[in-house]
Amino acid sequence: MKRYGKYGILLLLMFLLTFVPVQALQAAGNRPGNVKRLQAKAVSETSIKLTWSSVSGAKGYRIYRIDEETGAKKGIANTKKTTYTLKNLPAKEKYTYQVYAYKTVKGKTYYSEEGSPKASAKTYVSTPGAVKNFRVASYGNKSVTLKWNKASKATGYILYQYDSETKTYKRIGTTRNAYVQIKNLKSGETYRFKIKSYRKVKGETGYGKLSGAVKATAKTINVSAVHGRYFNATVKKNTTATVASTGKTIKLKKGTKVTSTSRGNHKFYVFLKDGTKIRMYGSALTYNSMNTTKKSYSKAQKEAFVNTKGYKSDTNYLIWINQYTLQTNVFKGSYREWKLVRSMPCVVGKMGKTPLGEFKLLFKDHAYGGVRIYFTWNSVKQWGNAFHRRTIAGVTRAAASDGCIRLSDGDLSFIAKNCPMGTKVVSY
Repeated sequence: MKRYGKYGILLLLMFLLTFVPVQALQAAGNRPGNVKRLQAKAVSETSIKLTWSSVSGAKGYRIYRIDEETGAKKGIANTKKTTYTLKNLPAKEKYTYQVYAYKTVKGKTYYSEEGSPKASAKTYVSTPGAVKNFRVASYGNKSVTLKWNKASKATGYILYQYDSETKTYKRIGTTRNAYVQIKNLKSGETYRFKIKSYRKVKGETGYGKLSGAVKATAKTINVSAVHGRYFNATVKKNTTATVASTGKTIKLKKGTKVTSTSRGNHKFYVFLKDGTKIRMYGSALTYNSMNTTKKSYSKAQKEAFVNTKGYKSDTNYLIWINQYTLQTNVFKGSYREWKLVRSMPCVVGKMGKTPLGEFKLLFKDHAYGGVRIYFTWNSVKQWGNAFHRRTIAGVTRAAASDGCIRLSDGDLSFIAKNCPMGTKVVSY
């Protein structure tokens, strides 16, 4: 029996060497070792970094994502390094990974027998900062503009308004700006608002803390009454016009006096003596003079006008020349939060010689015994429009210059000392 046992072992070895494929033995010898350590860490809201131990003799590594429900593996990347960052992943999702080592022998790739230990990490959405300095910035006609400081990491803001019936704050809208204008309010009624920031990443949202309440009492401010320069004109020949409110055609006789909103041959709006607004061609008019007044708009009207218009300045000052009221108004603040600090009677260009539009303070020189501050300049003609001293005694508020704005010494000094170059100048 012992003799047969020795022969049996020899026969078994000969059988294995004869019948087991040589390729299988070679595969076992060519496989790299297993990756023994794997770490996964979320390094941003949509990125996960994998780090693993190196395997001696490995030429690279194959990364697999493991389905959390089925356990199925999906190859997603190859790398020769021992670290890899997966980017642009959906937020707030858990991901599980496994890494295999591989090497190539005679053009054939061999993988480690087992994958690394599994490692998981979860993407996220950062919590945006809380809104700070939530405030009433300005008032319009039955409207209020709210502003706040931009919150860190926020992509937008949610606004809430207090509902007196339910005694709760209800969501009324969202904005990506750091301001919002609430319209169609009831004059004299007090409203309360709150706000919070939000951050949206690939369809997932994180929220900041809800702010404290801000109160605002709506006002009636006749902003529509504010207008720029008009012209006194006379109809120079019998013509027709269209009533703006009805579309009805009417006839105008030669010699009819009107107030024109513009000057030229094109079609624009004109007011009749009784206030009727009509539309007609300027070519039918003779222009006589600037239509101006020495009455002033109220402080509330001035502030509501420039804030509703949304004027911006490169400095914390804004200058508004109103050619109808013959006043230069200076505001301090910022976009939609301008506060009137000084109103100045001035002389503007006769017959519209002061250009309309938005300009900037450009540079200073001296003329007429004082400082001169330009807000337009033609480098070819070496000429521009500027703020400077009055040049005609007793003429303090009129349409009489060749385009420059004439001010008192005190008012000119105020602009020179307070308004930096780059300050927006609106001529209206």
